[in-house]
Formats: sequence, structure tokens, C-alpha cells
Amino acid sequence: MRKSNKRFILYGIIGIAIIAVAYWGFNFLKGSKLFSDTNSYYIYYDRIEGLNESSPVTVNGYKVGQVSEITFLPNDNCRLLIKIDIQNEFSLPDSTIARIVSMDLMGSKGIELIFGKKSTFHSPGDTLIGQVEQSLKDQVSVQMLPVKQKAEELMVEISKAIAVISYIFNDETRDNLEKSFASIKTTMSYLESSAYSLDTLLKKESGKISRILVNVEYLTLTLRDNSEQLSNIFDNLSTFSDTLVALEISKTIIEANKAIESFNKIMDKVNNGEGTIGKLVQDDKLAIQLEEAAENLRKLLFDIQYNPKKYVHFGLISIGRTVNVTDESELTPRDMKVVNRRREKNEKEAQKNYEKEQKKTEKQKPVVSSDGASLDGPVIFMIQIRSAATPIEKNSSELKGYTDVIEIKSDKFYKYYVYQHDNPQYTSYYLNLVKEDFADAFPVAYCEGKQLTYSEGITLIAQK
Repeated sequence: MRKSNKRFILYGIIGIAIIAVAYWGFNFLKGSKLFSDTNSYYIYYDRIEGLNESSPVTVNGYKVGQVSEITFLPNDNCRLLIKIDIQNEFSLPDSTIARIVSMDLMGSKGIELIFGKKSTFHSPGDTLIGQVEQSLKDQVSVQMLPVKQKAEELMVEISKAIAVISYIFNDETRDNLEKSFASIKTTMSYLESSAYSLDTLLKKESGKISRILVNVEYLTLTLRDNSEQLSNIFDNLSTFSDTLVALEISKTIIEANKAIESFNKIMDKVNNGEGTIGKLVQDDKLAIQLEEAAENLRKLLFDIQYNPKKYVHFGLISIGRTVNVTDESELTPRDMKVVNRRREKNEKEAQKNYEKEQKKTEKQKPVVSSDGASLDGPVIFMIQIRSAATPIEKNSSELKGYTDVIEIKSDKFYKYYVYQHDNPQYTSYYLNLVKEDFADAFPVAYCEGKQLTYSEGITLIAQK
């Protein structure tokens, strides 16, 4: 053989090797294995969502094959026929579903095989059931559809509400609201002015109010101490009236007839609604208002008596004039002397009263509080307003301005009482008065240093 022929044979062998290597490299890039046996299956799809040839075919995420061919079928409703090659060691059960799914976040597509539960298997070349996974757009649309419907319904309701508000708040309504707010502002100004005037009046007249309360208290004590004499007086009056009834005096009868005639005329006017009394009889509104005013005044005077520091700071009476003191540094030397004399006098009177009370209670064992306050009487009733594990200052806001507060330590707690009294008839009134500031207040009783319940105190008084 000639040397030139050998050269051509060598060139042919090299060319065949190059073609074989190129074919093997092309199939390797496609993911095909040249030396492995595969089985082919077919699937029909209406759409393939970007599936390409050489796309992977997986089972539970494990690659078992790839798409080998995609054929467009224009005569079959433009469907697509997909051919997949599966390694022959994998057998596909009947009813296996080939679903096109997204393989990664970039949207690359592949086919996932979902095996059926049947015991029979597909033969190579069979047609599998094809499905397409919902796209992200479709999923979002399905999830957002109810939200969209709710939003549309909400917009309709908002439109209705806006229409109603626009109908209500027209120009006339806005003008009425502005006038109403202006009236409220004026009313609040009047109330503030009235409160200031009342506060000024209480400060100026505090001395007079204190004297009135002292006189009223003295009068009630006098009436109580002289009850027997008053009974005798009433008995004498009753006897005298019986004597007058027995007397037949014509002049008295004539005068009485005239008085009755005048009284009848007055009563006729009253029945006709004439005059102040007639209006009062015909219309009970004034009587109700007077009754309410009297009740409110009674409560105010009672609270001022027991808690004067809630309303005034300090007051004293000089000769021929009243001096109200809020800051002693503002007093003149003359007024300061008057204040000192008054204080000395008050201290002497207080000492005398204390000595009298001590003589009355020598034979009784008083209840003594933690600050040394004496509780007079064998059985004492009080209203409990607070209980605390630590002491409360007398000027603390927790006591709400009450000054005559009694502190008694019982076990590990400090208890605070007001309105000490020895007559249980007043307990209900005191309790109603205190409940306006302390809703949880309740009455208690003390006897010889021991706390009792209110009912036990009542029973003890009844036994005595």
C-alpha cells in the first residue's frame, strides 16, 4: 500500500473520532447518557409553561430522566406532545401523573412524576396523565379574589356612609354645632366665675360660719341637757291649753271667728293660686327645689363642721372686724398680736375642755390609737375608710381632704376612721356622707380597745 493511501485512511479515522466525540458531547450537554438504557413515555399538554427539551424529569426531587422531544400538534387543537426518557430501572405504576412544575426560583420548568397506588405498571411507550402546576400569578389571583370582593363591598359601604354624613352635616347643622359649642364655652365661663365667687365667699365668711356651727352645736347640747325641763314646760302648756278650752269667753270667741274668717279668705286666695303661698301650693316645683337646697346645705354645713380645712385655711375674729389669714408673713404686727392672743385663748379653752373630758372618762378605759388619740365612751362607733400596710400621711391625697382622721394599728395593718360617735342612730347618716368619697367605707365599733363589728356593738349597747 502506498504511503499516500495510509494517510487518507488515518484522516478518515480521525474524522470519525471527531464526529463521535461531538455527538457524545452534545448529548452530554443535553443530559443524555449514551450508554444507559431508557424507556420512552408520552404526555399530552394544552400548555407547557416554558418547558424545554432536556428539562429534567424527577420523582420526589430525584432526577430519573429528561424531556427528549417536544412536538406541536396544530391539527389536534394545538396541543403539545411531550416525549420523556426514563431510566429503565424505574417502573411507572398505572395512573402516574406527569406534572409540569417550577424547579427553582428562576422559574425553570421540569416534570415531576407522581406515582399512583395501583399494583400494575405502564409499558414503555404508554401515554401518561399530564397536569400543569398553578403559576404564581394564578395562585395570587385565587388568594386575592376574596380580598378584592371584600374591598369592593367596603368601598360601597364607605360611599353610603359618606353620603349619609354629607347629608347630616350640611351647612345648617354645622352652624348649629358652632353655636352649641359657643354656648357651652359661655356656660363653662359662667360656672367658673360662680365657683370662684363661692370660694371667695367661703373664705370671707369662714369666721361667721364657724360661729354659727358652734352656736348650733351649743344649742343642741343645751336642748339635750334640759330635756326634762322642756318636758315639764310642754306639760304646763298642755294644762294651760286645757284651762283655756274650759273658759267660755265671748270676746275670745268673737276674735277667733274673725281670725277664722280672715283665714278662710286667705285660703280662698291660696286655692285660686294667688300670691306666693298659692303658687307654692298649686305648683310643688318650688317646694321640691327648696327641699333639695335645704338638704344640700345641711350636708355642706355638716362637712364644713367636721372637715373645715377642705374649704378654708385659717380664720380669726378681731375686735370689730374679721381677719382671714392664708400666709402669716403678710400680717401686720398689730394683726399678728391679735392672732397670738387668739391662739393663747383657744389653747386655754382647749385645755379646760380636755380636763373636763378627762374627768368624765376617768372610770372608763378609752381606746387609744397609734398616735395617742383618745376615743371616749365604753362603746364607740366610727366609719372605716382605708386600710394599709404602711402608714398614710394625714395630708395625703388618699384621705381626700379629711382632717379629723383617726389612725389605729391592728396587727400588721394601719386602719383609718372618721366621724367618731357614741349614738348608733347617726351611723347611717355618716356612712352615706362618707360613701360619696369612699365607696367601700363601712361602720365598726370599739369597746375597751377591742374592735367589734357594727352589729356586735349594737348588741353590746342593748345589753347595757
